[in-house]
Amino acid sequence: MFIWSSIAHLIALTSPGPDTAIVIRQVTLYGRKSGIMASLGIGFGISLHCFLAISGISLFVLSNDQYKFIISLFGGSYLIYLSLMMLKTSDDSSFNSSESYKPVNSFFTGFITNIFNIKAFIFFVSLFTILIDSIEGIYFYLYPIYFSITSCLWFVLVSILLSSSNKSFNIHENRTIKFIMSILLCVIGASILFRSIYEYF
Repeated sequence: MFIWSSIAHLIALTSPGPDTAIVIRQVTLYGRKSGIMASLGIGFGISLHCFLAISGISLFVLSNDQYKFIISLFGGSYLIYLSLMMLKTSDDSSFNSSESYKPVNSFFTGFITNIFNIKAFIFFVSLFTILIDSIEGIYFYLYPIYFSITSCLWFVLVSILLSSSNKSFNIHENRTIKFIMSILLCVIGASILFRSIYEYF
């Protein structure tokens, strides 16, 4: 059962979503180190999702429409905010990415994006519903660590590929990519907001 859950997790990782968009945003704006720090933040967020799912807190949150709405509202608004900031930097010729980059900011950007992703709540609740019978003793700690590390490594790989020396892959300081990613983030954030408002009301 763990193998099938790992495959499902891998498929979820490689699917486009807020986490992938945030890593691309950070690499585009600030380079490889920022993407890696955002990946660490995402990994930490996933470990927290795992513990929340195991403890039953995530299920409690998902069973309350108001909590789901608040989380989706914050997550969608945060993505729109990041997209607007990215759009501003793409139009600012005086913007210096090396001066603006701060590792802690990139880490928390990845963490906040992941932890307020309502789809992550649902995914890990579903995943640990399947695994719950095998979660006892040391496995209570091993499963969250495994999913956290593999997620982090995947997004680190994405960061490295997008900032490689190969010009066909390197997207850092490309104003066109910045503009496209800012629009994409805005669309993702807006879709989360509209969907949450529609489902709640």
